[in-house]
Amino acid sequence: MRVENAGGASDAPGVSLWMSELSTGHPSAHGVESLARPVHVVDAATTCEEVDALFRASEDVECLAVLGTAPGQELGLLTRTGFQQRMSGRLGYGRVLNAGRAVAALTDWEPLVVPATTTVADLAQQVLGRADAQRTTEVLLADPGRPPRRVQVADVFRALSAQLALKALTDPLTGLANREHFMQHLVHRCADPDPRWRPVVLYVDLDGFKAFNDGHGHGVGDRVLQAVADRLRGCSGLHDLHDLHNQHDQHDQHDQPGERAGNGCAGAPQDLVARLGGDEFALITHLPAGQALGTALRELGERVRACLSGTLCVAGLVLPARASIGIAVAAGTGTDPETLLREADLAMYRAKAAGGARVESVTGVGAALAVETFAPDRRELQRAVDEQQFRVHYQPIVEVTSGRLASVEALVRWQHPTRGLLAPGAFLEAAAAAGFAPDLDLHVLRTALADVRRWRRRLGRAAPAAVNVNVSVHGLLHPDLVPAVLSALDDARLEPAVLRVELPEAATLTHLEVARGALEALRAAGVRLTLDDMGAGASTLHHLTGLALDGVKIDRRFVAGMLQDERDGAVVRMLLELAHGTGLSVTAEGVETREQLRALQVQARGRPTHAQGYLISPPVPAQELALPWPEDLHGLLRDGQRGAQRPPAPAPLRP
Repeated sequence: MRVENAGGASDAPGVSLWMSELSTGHPSAHGVESLARPVHVVDAATTCEEVDALFRASEDVECLAVLGTAPGQELGLLTRTGFQQRMSGRLGYGRVLNAGRAVAALTDWEPLVVPATTTVADLAQQVLGRADAQRTTEVLLADPGRPPRRVQVADVFRALSAQLALKALTDPLTGLANREHFMQHLVHRCADPDPRWRPVVLYVDLDGFKAFNDGHGHGVGDRVLQAVADRLRGCSGLHDLHDLHNQHDQHDQHDQPGERAGNGCAGAPQDLVARLGGDEFALITHLPAGQALGTALRELGERVRACLSGTLCVAGLVLPARASIGIAVAAGTGTDPETLLREADLAMYRAKAAGGARVESVTGVGAALAVETFAPDRRELQRAVDEQQFRVHYQPIVEVTSGRLASVEALVRWQHPTRGLLAPGAFLEAAAAAGFAPDLDLHVLRTALADVRRWRRRLGRAAPAAVNVNVSVHGLLHPDLVPAVLSALDDARLEPAVLRVELPEAATLTHLEVARGALEALRAAGVRLTLDDMGAGASTLHHLTGLALDGVKIDRRFVAGMLQDERDGAVVRMLLELAHGTGLSVTAEGVETREQLRALQVQARGRPTHAQGYLISPPVPAQELALPWPEDLHGLLRDGQRGAQRPPAPAPLRP
């Protein structure tokens, strides 16, 4: 028996390396090379008994690459699980029957084999494109002059998810943290501050940047912003998001994930540098609680100002670098993060008003003024249902090439008697906290199906062919999900295929595993399943391998930036290719401009692709939906919004 370990000692998977390469723009960042693991190699003539001994000798051996000589059997895959099942046999005689056989008889000679230059996205699409019976947990890498290696399918989807997660946290121009990540971090630091440290926010605005940007053009202006970001990144003790990713594996096991000491002091919380937008930057750092603030703030402000001082050489221009800086220091526990950032912003404006290129500070920032909270209980929510205060609005989903109406999405609103029309964000969390989410799901479902029934009676074949209805995580896990859905369909006298249940992005793999039986029962009955907000969470790509789906929806954040941000555009293209390659229906959410719609038409290349967004129509009440649907995308591109029979409200609520 010839056994080789192709690649030497078993290495840890390269997901963290892949992620750090992505963050630094490394050319191999999107390839599977860094995900490769070594694999043991055996000849096809090796006996099953010898292979059995190899698997028994080490639990770390998860699969083998099998080298054959017969045509079509040059490289095969043998997984531990599959081999052990065959060796056990149906009656326990597998080892007796197979011990002397060549392992070639038990080998999968049609594994997925790719070169190491294959991109992560391409490999994910190839995995999803294989029939369920052909999918394995491993993929083989084969390159001329190199021994075979393997890639775990779980690592592929973890790496692909990492790209989307990292994209959601970074500013695409500078590579710093973006506003969303900055606020998440600030909220965390203010909610649970270490009593040894005081959270500090620095707000940095470049002096004279607007005039410079207008005079020299946005291209040169962008390069200035990148240079400023590099200088802020280099400030001692102030670290940006990507430095944290690159250092993640070097942290002591007692460190918090993704954190490293700020201000050069051991034990200090994580510092963060962010671009909030335009020429505005912000930094979160910390000062020792017992330190005298006057001297410390002057030193801190001057250190940051010194990082930005001096000239910048950009595009052949020698430019002075000046910035106004505002600093706000938290008073202690209970500091409101929005207030802390606002006070730093106001201090920056005082510095600018005083002539710029200076530092102003404010200390002792505390909690925000008390505001009224809206937390309806179960009785109030039930009363709202009984009194028909919950209204269902509909947003059209159209085919991007033909303009055909494919479906409408049902979106709930609350016409509150004293607060007016409330968007979902104002009450869905309260409904979940009150245990009312499944009841609200069912109310929306029954209302939507009743509206479809009325449209059919009035319009016949011109009625919407389908309706998308969201289900909450709590509704997904409710034991009566299947009978409740099928009963609602029966009561509306509608066939199951009319309903498309949208699975929430917030649902984890554990949630979906618990709900698997119910989802399979619904799909077997004819109900279609769609994964909502694809790409919004780190786990959603894993859902594609573990669920039988009919469609996916691309999260609006990527559609919004697809024409301005190369990474957003790449994510949209990748998700479109994944969906089309696996036979799934795909919808781009948040389409708000003609240019976005035209780009989707080009990328569709004649394949079924759908769009949903304010360009087509805002969510409107059933009676305001433009039916029969005007299937004229040329008119839509010329005239704009077509989905409502009358103009929308001046400030329409977003779903």
